[in-house]
Amino acid sequence: MTSQASAEAPLLPISAQLQKAASGQSLGRSGCHSWKRAALICLFSFGLIAVAAYGLKTALQSRASQSILQNRASSSLSEYSLNFLVVGDWGRHGLYNQSLVATQMGKVGDELGIQFVISVGDNFYDRGLTGVNDSAFSESFSDIYTASSLQTTWYAVLGNHDYMGDALAQLSDEIAQHDWRWFCRRQFQLSFPLCNGVNSRHNAEACSDSVDMFFFDTTPFIDAYWENSTTKHYDWRGLAPRAEQLQSQLQDLDAKLQASTATWKFVLGHHTIRSIGSHGDMSELKSEVDMYVNGHDHILQHIKRTDSAIHFVTSGGGSKSYAGLRSYDDDDGVQFVHEGQGFLAVCMTATSALLTFYDVYGVALYSYTKDL
Repeated sequence: MTSQASAEAPLLPISAQLQKAASGQSLGRSGCHSWKRAALICLFSFGLIAVAAYGLKTALQSRASQSILQNRASSSLSEYSLNFLVVGDWGRHGLYNQSLVATQMGKVGDELGIQFVISVGDNFYDRGLTGVNDSAFSESFSDIYTASSLQTTWYAVLGNHDYMGDALAQLSDEIAQHDWRWFCRRQFQLSFPLCNGVNSRHNAEACSDSVDMFFFDTTPFIDAYWENSTTKHYDWRGLAPRAEQLQSQLQDLDAKLQASTATWKFVLGHHTIRSIGSHGDMSELKSEVDMYVNGHDHILQHIKRTDSAIHFVTSGGGSKSYAGLRSYDDDDGVQFVHEGQGFLAVCMTATSALLTFYDVYGVALYSYTKDL
């Protein structure tokens, strides 16, 4: 495995160093004529230095990000078989930087020539959709993700906020009549061919490797959502009796994972299994796969612990963020975390998966390559 990140972007808060406070100095005769004038000049000077430093850092980050994009774009159609984006926790009528994230997704998607987009839940805030004709569908989806590169299939799972409205509306084929890109189910599987050095969209017959993606509805497994509440309502239609339904879903997932002969296996759901975000870890739905990709925590995050072969990847920065992080140590396996908006790009060949997190300004914050 190899890992790389843009040199100017901070990687781990755990490794951040605290700066020492500057001590006050008395002024000599060669200095300012008065302490007031000295204070003003010093404050002004520090302000200029701070502005210049911030501008330089932003320019360097932008240049590094553009370099990564250009290098990746030049090789994406020849080197990578499968390119796609992942975003979660986004549907807020364009607010909380949702529109800015969408703009950058369009740019990166165009550079990479993506085949599809994955949404890992909480698609429509705060309480899902009211029905298949809810204007929030267009105001938070169709009217926001308008870039040409995003005019492709969106494979989606439900999040807990989606269950607070008409969950069946998002699962219905009828809603696709408003926007053909939308595809959402409780549980489904997709398979894509993978090649080395040949784009699978044009030479699928020559590609003997593949990736299987298992989309899983995690919300019904959270006990707290089923408890009686006077403030929240969840749409559990089609999921009763609960115990039988959940057992059936788990057995179905396990059977499909065991039957899969794919080179790569990804499981995608809304809730975290490993996270230092505000929602923390979840013990359910553990399976031996290559990667588990989720949203729920409104951060960008990569976790790889020594006690598991699975890479846990969170892409929940589609809009509102900054809910806070838990304290953590080296045992948590945090490779990268960013408490802010953004999204994930994944580029795959038969033998490698390149993960890159982008922030709301399109800066490539972190890049990691998992090799088989």
